[in-house]
Amino acid sequence: MTDPVAADPSPGIQSRVLVVGAGFGGLYAARSLARHRASVTLVDKRGYQTFQPLLYQVATGLLPRDVVEYPIHEVHGVESITATVDHIDLVASQARFADGVSRSFDYLVLATGASVNFFGTPGAAEHALPLYTADDALAIKAALQRAGQADQDLHIVVIGAGPTGVEVTGAIRDVVDYVLPHTFPAMARHQVHLHLVDHAKAPLSHFSAESQADATRVLTEAGVILHMGTTVTEVRGDGVVLEDGSHLAAEVVIWAGGLTVNAPTTSPAPATDSAGRITIDATLRMSGHDHVYAIGDAAATAVDPLPQLGSVAKQQGLHVAHSIRRQIRGKEPKAFTYRDLGEMAMIRHDHAVVEAGPRHHEVTGLAAFTMWLGLHAALLPDNGDRLAAVEAWAHENLTGRSQFLAD
Repeated sequence: MTDPVAADPSPGIQSRVLVVGAGFGGLYAARSLARHRASVTLVDKRGYQTFQPLLYQVATGLLPRDVVEYPIHEVHGVESITATVDHIDLVASQARFADGVSRSFDYLVLATGASVNFFGTPGAAEHALPLYTADDALAIKAALQRAGQADQDLHIVVIGAGPTGVEVTGAIRDVVDYVLPHTFPAMARHQVHLHLVDHAKAPLSHFSAESQADATRVLTEAGVILHMGTTVTEVRGDGVVLEDGSHLAAEVVIWAGGLTVNAPTTSPAPATDSAGRITIDATLRMSGHDHVYAIGDAAATAVDPLPQLGSVAKQQGLHVAHSIRRQIRGKEPKAFTYRDLGEMAMIRHDHAVVEAGPRHHEVTGLAAFTMWLGLHAALLPDNGDRLAAVEAWAHENLTGRSQFLAD
């Protein structure tokens, strides 16, 4: 089956491109297309792009919320709609919004990302705090504020030792050591017990053995109690239960344990892989639908799927914009080639691990920390947000205090 759009619009008519989702992929696709001859509509249920790599800093009071939220109405030359797309009819080339309104398109870009996956763990949805949206980050911040004002020891469990889990754990350790005692003086009299749990054998399991060892050393020296090679079987109001039946007491449980695909229903239903991601070809298009693209966390090729990283989604968004421009000119899209930039994770306020480039050259410590700051500042979509982030980082590093934890 092919799309009903048999040919591209004539040169005098702008092609209608509907981009669903304003993550890295959707935002960069919409921005790039808007600079060329296309009528672009960007739809997102929240109305802004959330810069997820820095959410943990909002959760720990190192940054304000508005730095990590970029309103889609500020994307120049793009029609923005804050709405939920609940169904897409590929035969009619129409998307239906939750309020019943429909929008037709000539090209569709699905960049709907993912949402939190609790993997059916009992009690997780009720008692654990995820970290995927700005609202999630503020909920964690509020829990830390309440705990900081309580006249008792504090127990925190972080579930998931990938980059998000490691970064939020390290940031909490920094906040506990340097910020809470100044912000909430009662905390100086109490201990904070911080646990990190993961089924992998070491933190940052997808990184090199050297990076894993470095993260293990830094976290352990900081007093983080690691529970590697085990899983959480239940989350309760007073803590978590591990697979051996042991119980970790906790007033705050943070879930950084995994994601699931977030996508509207589509007819006909696209092929998906075992993780539920839409199967795409080498050009990032759905099979049999020449004018429909899927990118980012919601999509994957059948062979050698790429990791769910912001750098992947951004490059795919730019590639899709180029491909659609080629199609408008009557040319075929080219296959997508990912430029591997490596991976990185912040561990503490002055220490990070970076595996740079396609060969993942390892950098650790202060040099890696500086690289992390520079890259994330550059990736923020707005100059004002970049300046605000740099100012907040400078304040925290010079004073050891957060400007935003107590607000």
